[in-house]
Amino acid sequence: MKTAETGRIPHIVLISGSLRPGSTSDRIAGWCAEQCRERGATTRTFHGAEIDFPFYQPGLSEHHEALREFLRELGRADGVVLVSPTYHGTVSGLLKNALDYANDLGGPRPFLDGRAIGCVAVGAGTQGTVSTLGTLRTISHSLRGWPTPLGVVVPHANALISDTALAEPHHREKMIEMVSQVLFLSRAHTTADLVTV
Repeated sequence: MKTAETGRIPHIVLISGSLRPGSTSDRIAGWCAEQCRERGATTRTFHGAEIDFPFYQPGLSEHHEALREFLRELGRADGVVLVSPTYHGTVSGLLKNALDYANDLGGPRPFLDGRAIGCVAVGAGTQGTVSTLGTLRTISHSLRGWPTPLGVVVPHANALISDTALAEPHHREKMIEMVSQVLFLSRAHTTADLVTV
């Protein structure tokens, strides 16, 4: 999906905030990545074990290879999809800590400036996932990103996710719409870059 204006293919980074191998959050991040690739984007998915970084310290990323890779991918991203499990009504500490390292992104696009950000909250009930989604959107704004108009909550997650796909049509449709918005806003941003250069 190159844009006519820039010739660039959007690059989307997807981040799962769960450490449990094969978690619902991991599977949703992988499913969304597949949807992005089917629509012509390139992707990089970080599962929970890959973002199990030390607590944020300014400058630590200069000496930590996994952190440098994470920040390189965020730096070149046109869009980001955040998938968090709901822990006590908010995002996982794992995901929050990883996003704190966006403080180390400098240059012309500090933090997640201008990136489209899709937000997905996963949990065992509606109240907690709605609260978590709101927190993901607040963090995205604070990092200067553009949360998509549609965020997605996935309550009763174990009943909704099969090994290969989103099993519940309503949530599948919402997730596809969110991914489409991430890609649309990513294209808009690459066009704006061309105009302002």
